[in-house]
Amino acid sequence: MYGYHDRLAWVDLTHRTVAFHPVGTEDAEAFVGGSNLGAAILARLIDGSTDPLGPDNPVIFMSGPFTGTPVPAGSRHAVIALSPLTGIFCSSISGGTFGRRLRESHLDGIVVTGASETPVCIVVDGDTARIEDAAWLWGQDTFDSDDAIKARFGKKTSAAVIGPAGEILNRMANVVHDGRHTRVAGRGGMGAVMGSKNLKAVIITDAGKTLPEAYDAAGLKAAVTERLPYMKERLQFFRTYGTPGAMDGIHKGGSLPIDNWRGARAPELVKKLTGTTLAETIQVKRAGCNRCPILCGRLVEVKDGPYKTGGVIEGPEYETLGGFGSLQNNDNLESVAHLNEICNRLGVDTISVSGTLAFANECVEKGLLTAKDLDGLEIGFRRPETYAEIVRRMAMRQGAVGALLGDGTRAAVARIGGNASEYAIEVKGLELGMHDPRFSWGQALGYATCNRGGCHMSSVAHLYENHTTLEELGYPEPFPGRQRDGKAKQSAILQDLMRMRDSMVWCNFTQTLNAATLSHFVEWYNLITGRGIDPEGFLAIGTRSFQLERMINNRRGVTAKDDTLPIRLRRRKKQAEDLDFDPPPIDQLLSDYYTFRGWDDEGRLLPATVESNGLRSFA
Repeated sequence: MYGYHDRLAWVDLTHRTVAFHPVGTEDAEAFVGGSNLGAAILARLIDGSTDPLGPDNPVIFMSGPFTGTPVPAGSRHAVIALSPLTGIFCSSISGGTFGRRLRESHLDGIVVTGASETPVCIVVDGDTARIEDAAWLWGQDTFDSDDAIKARFGKKTSAAVIGPAGEILNRMANVVHDGRHTRVAGRGGMGAVMGSKNLKAVIITDAGKTLPEAYDAAGLKAAVTERLPYMKERLQFFRTYGTPGAMDGIHKGGSLPIDNWRGARAPELVKKLTGTTLAETIQVKRAGCNRCPILCGRLVEVKDGPYKTGGVIEGPEYETLGGFGSLQNNDNLESVAHLNEICNRLGVDTISVSGTLAFANECVEKGLLTAKDLDGLEIGFRRPETYAEIVRRMAMRQGAVGALLGDGTRAAVARIGGNASEYAIEVKGLELGMHDPRFSWGQALGYATCNRGGCHMSSVAHLYENHTTLEELGYPEPFPGRQRDGKAKQSAILQDLMRMRDSMVWCNFTQTLNAATLSHFVEWYNLITGRGIDPEGFLAIGTRSFQLERMINNRRGVTAKDDTLPIRLRRRKKQAEDLDFDPPPIDQLLSDYYTFRGWDDEGRLLPATVESNGLRSFA
């Protein structure tokens, strides 16, 4: 099996056993790796009644064929489980060093089942794996945990750890890698799943150095080497300013969320939050994932004042700048960096936390909440001085704030009652990323139908409707953003393509601005695996995987009723002097989409769709 070790570690925490089983040619060809292969494994282990925080919900760490290879930005991995935030399928992707270390240890992935009665960690050392006591790590934040792990196992050790938020089963808790050079599997509460198993960390030492054999290693190296200079040139903007550099352009285009998605323009605020401002003020240097030619990360430091950071840390990327910045009407860049550090240390998702905070701010504004409901803390828009304490209490589920807001927006709506749902911006329980669906109807369909909820990465349609093309699939120009005709087909194709990206596992920026095309994607996969598949066959694997995720969700009770947008984004125009975006016609778009996907009116796969995608065994 070229491109694979054909070896998965299955760790049963209940019985304290470790076994090794093959991936198998059938699964490798049908689902490839990463999120897709993780979904297939998950589907076989759970059912409609599985408790996301119970021992029967596995947490799965998966690499893909690109992980650890010369393919640019290919050091990523996926974390897969049922989400405790949404109750449905979730895959969360992370970069950093962990994915490569996993592959170097003669493993394609780790499947963790059961639960330990006491805190433990999994240690992968060379081609062996064992379960160890983790009392020495329990209670520490993610930065201190990473320091302690490196001190014990070696400085080149890589670990996936949870913070205190994951230990107490905060449903927004994430999985953190690389300490202060933070990379996270951020969405859906994967940290809480680890916490429910008393699993503090998965630790991979530097002992392993074995990578899978490629079918044509020389050909792969030559193909990548030929394309790499062009990729660097096309992505120079991200190399210079990182994702914060997109802030100004996204605002000008009309996609930036402002004032809990009510505002349309805030030029003076945005000016203080751009990548240029960050580079000129708090940035120390560039950073990036293992062997990445882009280096879109920014290391920052706030040296004094109320938002002083604990030394040099990973800075906020675009989503966090939008979430703790424009979403709160907060123009204080230092406070955003400080809030990013708090979330990273405690181990919670900045998108879900900031979305819940903006919701709470509006509830205060509308009189649904008072300081008495929030431990006496006066919060609201433009109040960065209060946000740090609110975020800490949310993360640690402390006091009235934690009880009310600590499980995310959807749970908070149920607790507050009244008309609170009108101010909630989430889909299927997952708070939306910082890209407005009124700007991009493809993004609207992506949010409504994404198998993990309100995820901006489902189709990244906002890119393909702005400046990215897919010539190989009949899109030589960016597809119009607010056009119903053809939108369902385009959205489904993009979702299937993203499923393949997350199965490899590959960084999204490699596709941005056509730095690498679908043809390169397929060529490199074939050089690694020797399969000889064409773009259509390649995309068909993505279709199969997307449909399988939907089957998992159907089993969990998801139907057409759940495929929608927040009330505000369905009903309210986005307007300014130079901007006039209607709400997307989501019902009509969904009708077209269901037909294209082969779903019935309730959003379930038709029998013919199950058969044509080779999914009968999962039905």
